[in-house]
Amino acid sequence: MNMKFELQNEPLADPREFGFLTEPAYYNQHLTETREVLVREGVLRRLSVARERLQKGWNFKIWDGYRPLELQSILYVGLYKKIIRRQPLWEPERVQSEVEKYVYRPSFDLSKPSPHNTGAAIDLTLVDENLEELDMGTEFDYFEETSFTMYFKKAKEGSKKYKWHHNRMILYSVLTGEGFFNFPDEWWHFSYGDHFWADEEKEDALYGSWELR
Repeated sequence: MNMKFELQNEPLADPREFGFLTEPAYYNQHLTETREVLVREGVLRRLSVARERLQKGWNFKIWDGYRPLELQSILYVGLYKKIIRRQPLWEPERVQSEVEKYVYRPSFDLSKPSPHNTGAAIDLTLVDENLEELDMGTEFDYFEETSFTMYFKKAKEGSKKYKWHHNRMILYSVLTGEGFFNFPDEWWHFSYGDHFWADEEKEDALYGSWELR
């Protein structure tokens, strides 16, 4: 698939300027000294349109957007070590495969940059009119199968798991309805214009790496 990167130089912007909430997850975890959450302007404009589909008073809270390769490496290595501690007898190839279910390997390949390094991928959730997060069944960055977007789709109506699935589907339907791509292993991860989105839509990627442009 060709990579046009038509919006390569489109600036990054603070989601708060568009009225969104932010909570810098990795700053709060002391993994980066950067407090700001930044996202491509065009992605935020599209997210603004998606917000109009939400219940009155609801909003998006964004945990992460643009991610430098240094931070991507920290997250990758951190999860690698965590899995080794949990499964010390696994072969390196199996550990790597498990890591890359959830954390993309830091990429210097301009044709396939790390999604967050483009500034076009966002990790987010929904908050209600009281600014309370909707219960999605797992925390952000909980790297188990229960974080798969559709994990609770067979839950019995009226159960707590059914409510978790319902909340996930609100987020999913509102964002995919505006053209966003959801990474199926993470209910919180959506993108527009990166190469994952391009593969799904059979289109050219719009955004390349912000850092390596």
